[in-house]
Amino acid sequence: MTVKKIATVEALIPAVRSDYREWDTKSFPWFRGEPLAITTPLLPALFRGPHDENRLLQQFRQKAPSLGLGVIPHRDHTDQWLFLARHVGLPTRLLDWTEGLLIALLFAVIDGKGEPRAEKDGATVWMLDPVELNRQSSPLNPSRDNEFPLTWPNAPTERPTREEVLSWVIASIEEPADTVKYPDRASYLKAIRNSMLPNIGAMNVRRAWGDPGAGTDLPVAVHGTSIHPRITAQKGCFTIHGKIQKPLSDIVPDRILRQYHIQGPLNSIRTDLRMIGITYSTMFPDLDGLATDLRSWF
Repeated sequence: MTVKKIATVEALIPAVRSDYREWDTKSFPWFRGEPLAITTPLLPALFRGPHDENRLLQQFRQKAPSLGLGVIPHRDHTDQWLFLARHVGLPTRLLDWTEGLLIALLFAVIDGKGEPRAEKDGATVWMLDPVELNRQSSPLNPSRDNEFPLTWPNAPTERPTREEVLSWVIASIEEPADTVKYPDRASYLKAIRNSMLPNIGAMNVRRAWGDPGAGTDLPVAVHGTSIHPRITAQKGCFTIHGKIQKPLSDIVPDRILRQYHIQGPLNSIRTDLRMIGITYSTMFPDLDGLATDLRSWF
C-alpha cells in the first residue's frame, strides 16, 4: 500500500483529492484517524483483547437503561444497541469512521479523552472506499454508489422470507412468462433464488449477538442509526467485522484503502484545526466537550 507523508492540513486535502480521483468512483470516501504508533491499526477493540462479545453486549443492554435516559433503544433493536455500545466505549466488532476528512484528522491528533496526542505516538489518517468494500464482501449483492445495506435484522438475511418461498412455489407450478429470458422452469427458479440476496448489513450484527452461523468473511460498511447526538455531530459511520478477525488493512485490496502519515508537529495541526472550527466540542457538543476544549486552551 502506498503511504503518503503529510506535513500540514493544507497538504492533506489535495493528497486525498488526488487519490480519490484515481479511484474513479462516485461513492464518497470515509475517513478514520488513529495514532501512528498503534500496534493493531484498523482492528476493532473487541479483537484486541480476550473479550466475551455476547456477554459484554447482554450486560450492557441489561444495565444501561437507568444510566442512558433519552438514548436507550428498544430492547429488540440489536443493531442500535451495538452502535450505542461502541459509541460510549464498549469493545465491539465495529470500527468508527467519519464522512469528514478533518474530523478524522482531529481524532488522529487527540486521544480518546480529547487530550493532545503525544508527538512520539504520531498520527495517521485512513481513507476507505466503503461501497467497494461491500462489493468485495458480497460480490452477488449489487451495491450502488453511496448506497449502504440496512442493519436491522428483520430485513432479509441469508434465509428467504415466507413471501420469497411462496413466490418460488408458485413459480415451480407456473410456466415463466418470459420464455426468451427463461427458456425453462429451472432457469426461472434459479433467477428467483438469486434474487433472494442476503442483507449483509444485518448478518454481522447477528453474529455480534451470538449467531455463530451468521456473518460475512470481510467487514461490511454501514450507516449506523444515529442513536446518540454525537454520532450525528461526528458524521459517524461504521464497518462491522465478520468472521475474519484481522485488521482491515490486512484483508482488503489496496485499491479501496489509502493511508496518510501526519509528519508535521501535531500541535500545529491542532491549532490549524481550531482555526478552521474543528475541535473536541465540535465532535462532542455537550458540557463534557466544552470542558475538554477549555482545559486544553487555558
